[in-house]
Amino acid sequence: MKDSDSNENSLSDKVKNALINELYNEDQNDVDKDIKYSDEALKFKNKLNSAAIKMNVLNEDIFDFNIDTLGIIEKGESIKESRKASKEFVLFILSSFIVVCLYAIAIIKIDYMILIISQVFITIIAPCIIIPISVARRKESEF
Repeated sequence: MKDSDSNENSLSDKVKNALINELYNEDQNDVDKDIKYSDEALKFKNKLNSAAIKMNVLNEDIFDFNIDTLGIIEKGESIKESRKASKEFVLFILSSFIVVCLYAIAIIKIDYMILIISQVFITIIAPCIIIPISVARRKESEF
């Protein structure tokens, strides 16, 4: 450890600065070529080059991702809506089937007159109740 420290310290600051300037193609100072190409200077130059390579890796734009976040969100929303629609469709089919079965059981167990009464209710009385309620809700939603 002490030998490597002494080798690094054996180079003067002037030589180190000259090597750094040479690496970045900056101001070229006249330094003795024998000292500039000595073993210690070459080791220092190798360290500078490896540090420059590591810094160049950090400067590269490695986070250049082409992600369409809006498209991903819209696709997720469409998947969510399609699942909701299919779930509502299945629930509608099940509830319709249950209502029709209960209706058939009521006709069989009670009397056929329930069929006539329910048809009159569905065709005459239900629209008179449902239409005013839907109009009132529409007016409430407009305000």
